[in-house]
Amino acid sequence: MLRDCEYPDLMPLINGLPDLPGTALVLAPIWDCREKLFGDERAALESMAERRQQEFSSGRYCAHRCQELLSLNLEPILRKERSPVWPSTAYTGSISHCDIVAVAAITTGKIGIGIDIERTNRVKERLFATLFTQNERTDLADLPSTAPAIAFSAKESGYKAIFPTGGQYIGFHEAAVKLDWPKQTFTIEYFGTHEPNRALHSGEGYWQVEENYVLTIFVIN
Repeated sequence: MLRDCEYPDLMPLINGLPDLPGTALVLAPIWDCREKLFGDERAALESMAERRQQEFSSGRYCAHRCQELLSLNLEPILRKERSPVWPSTAYTGSISHCDIVAVAAITTGKIGIGIDIERTNRVKERLFATLFTQNERTDLADLPSTAPAIAFSAKESGYKAIFPTGGQYIGFHEAAVKLDWPKQTFTIEYFGTHEPNRALHSGEGYWQVEENYVLTIFVIN
């Protein structure tokens, strides 16, 4: 996996992830990257508030750096219902951001890839019943305090990995994350009825924690 990190304090978040063939991952600070956008990407900014413009442009900047690392054409990455629309069927990708950084991943070697970054204190106990199944909540009770944020982020990266092919929203109780704490890996079981989403069962997930942030990545083979 080709990697680039422009936020040195969080370098371990991406360096600790496994090598994935045909994949690039880039992490960079959130800043005003509108001059780095292409074509209709700039037009998409018109309806956004200033902070959202920075998040959007920083995420696209990371994605374009992934295109460069993989020697792909630099093409606009537009959006549909807030999800990125990848300009070529030769690859797919994912974009995420938190309060200080944006991150993107693109792969030419997997059916799907999802990436997510969160603060480790984001998921409060009052949200557990909404975000997690009863079995998940039972498992989380025996794990360290960062586990809820990791599990939530894992669900987000799984959803992002399957959405380009599945094309349907997945409720939080339609899928369950199983964390392998010693290995820092996870799997996702899908309980819903939308058949394309069952491809989640063939996926593999990984996470890293550094400072107050967790990064998860999920790939569908």
